[in-house]
Amino acid sequence: MKIKRLLPIFIFAILLSACGGKKTASTDTETPTSGTKLLVNELALSERPFTVLVPHSTNKLFTFVAINADKSKSAALDLEYQSGDLLKGIKSTLETPIANPYMKAIILGSCSTGGKCSFDTDLKSGTMKFKLNFSGQNVTHVLKGDFAFVTGQNNLPDGKVIFTPSKATAKDNLILLNSFGLPKAVDGETLLYPVVISSVSNKNIVGSLSINQSGVTSASIYDGQSYKNLKYTEKDGVLTFSINNKPWSMKAEITRDDEKGSKESLDLYLLGPIVLYK
Repeated sequence: MKIKRLLPIFIFAILLSACGGKKTASTDTETPTSGTKLLVNELALSERPFTVLVPHSTNKLFTFVAINADKSKSAALDLEYQSGDLLKGIKSTLETPIANPYMKAIILGSCSTGGKCSFDTDLKSGTMKFKLNFSGQNVTHVLKGDFAFVTGQNNLPDGKVIFTPSKATAKDNLILLNSFGLPKAVDGETLLYPVVISSVSNKNIVGSLSINQSGVTSASIYDGQSYKNLKYTEKDGVLTFSINNKPWSMKAEITRDDEKGSKESLDLYLLGPIVLYK
């Protein structure tokens, strides 16, 4: 394993040798060597930040966004993703006090201190771990979920969610992901996890979304203001949604470390989250 470190307060990249296929599922608890207890995906939905990765038109970076992460006293991000047959890694500690919303551009590759960058290609899928520490608690909550670069892989690694884009959408730069939390609270008990598709434009996202989840009685989609009912068909526990929706957007200003730290203002486009109800 080869580890390349940049400045300590910034993201560093980890390059591992050839990786296998789908990752194994995590257990409910883990205990690191330090003895601190980690609780994996046990944080209540109402306490989870809404967390997304949004692609950039250059495909050289994406923007990490967390809304309501400021409820925690500290947080850290751990990403792994496939680039061809290699597994790449990114780690970052969120600056405190944590801004709301928190936004950070993350390079899909690495840059030297001299400013020369190399970028990853043949992007497929990955896993995101978001570690949160809260005041008055002696545990670390870990939110763990998957994401996929749709042009390279149209399903989440856990096998539960597949997005098959239409011909008109097939070449669009999209990321399919588990957003952990919600931008706005919902009524009713939810199932699985919130599903988001992020994009680089306000063009309608068109395709077929399949979610393997039994026990669902209804579904809704967030449009930037409120949740709307979303129709689907169901067969043998597989839900199929016909998607033809315009994403909503939020403003962002990011630092382009691939462009010598220049600032860029842009719009981030999101479809969803799509929420399933018991």
